[in-house]
Amino acid sequence: MAEVPDIPELPGQFTPAWFAKALGWRIRSVEQEVLGQGQGFLGDILRLTLDHDEPALPGSVIVKLPKRVNRAMGEMLGVYEREVLFFQAFGSGFPVRIPKVHFSHYDPDAGSTRQQEILGAIDRLPRFLTPAIGFLGKRVAAAKKRRYLVVMEDLAVFQPGDQFAGASVEACARVLEQFAPAHARYWGDTGLTGQFWLLPMDIDARMREHMYRRSLAQFRREASDVLRPYVDWMGDNYARLMRTLTREAPTTLVHNDLRLDNVCFNGTECAYLDWQLLRAGPAAYDVAYFLGSALSEHASAAEEHEILERYHTALGHPEYDFRRFERDYQRGLLLSLAAVVPHTDVAIDAGRGQTMMARWRLRLQARLEHVAPDSVLERGLC
Repeated sequence: MAEVPDIPELPGQFTPAWFAKALGWRIRSVEQEVLGQGQGFLGDILRLTLDHDEPALPGSVIVKLPKRVNRAMGEMLGVYEREVLFFQAFGSGFPVRIPKVHFSHYDPDAGSTRQQEILGAIDRLPRFLTPAIGFLGKRVAAAKKRRYLVVMEDLAVFQPGDQFAGASVEACARVLEQFAPAHARYWGDTGLTGQFWLLPMDIDARMREHMYRRSLAQFRREASDVLRPYVDWMGDNYARLMRTLTREAPTTLVHNDLRLDNVCFNGTECAYLDWQLLRAGPAAYDVAYFLGSALSEHASAAEEHEILERYHTALGHPEYDFRRFERDYQRGLLLSLAAVVPHTDVAIDAGRGQTMMARWRLRLQARLEHVAPDSVLERGLC
């Protein structure tokens, strides 16, 4: 691969000349299409159609760039470099279907290599300092000029999932069954903690609790009478519940944003996208996050139970018995409330994005109706 003189930061900068310098591809022209309008909160996704006569080259590629309106938040969370480094570290031989990467880049940063140390120290500070630290962190992140880019395979034969529409019981079970090998592969893997960019799920629990509580008043206004008690309970217990779950559940590689907009389908085969929020943590969180966002509010408790049993069987770790898994799943449902809070730091599309969040809250509420919050803080079953 030739040296890249520059990294595009705007869609119009992907020219035939850039592809020639970056990848050695001889392209006559490039046409672009914006994908995922109202879906990606932290990144912009483009499909580039490539005109050429080279049979070995793809006819199109997918490009991911930081979303300018939410870039400061993405930078503070480290999401852009995390996806690049995921593909570099795990892309070859990963146990589930993911896109092949043609090119990736991130600008190294001295602070990011120490992010576990920094976040761990922040989380130990007195609680009253959390708002100031959060404000300062966002200001520092906004001032950075780091560049990020991923050019990947276009899974054109796959049909994208649609979180707005939701999925059937069978489709939900299939997504989780096919993702289970990724959880199983890295089950209890102590090597995960050796990656500076692969953060433990609970390392910033206090900061995330603060972010949740900042939006609590607005969240209460938008929540239904059924959901509001869970919203309030999490305002007092977010960090405690996160630490309980991560302490008692086995650690593995967690997608951390496993929802239908990040899954695509080719017949019965699933492929998994968007690894920006990847962490090391409990598999049950991925399961809860996915079902809370994708499974219809009309699905019965028996259908939900069937999906959980199918996933647990596919996971193939009998020492993690179903009763423990179900308890951790309930904890994950409560924690995933933080994903639907009306966040003041992340701009969400006023059309599809806002409507999708409303449907997500409705589906999550249906799954939570059988969860007793105080009981999930009790010590897990052994």
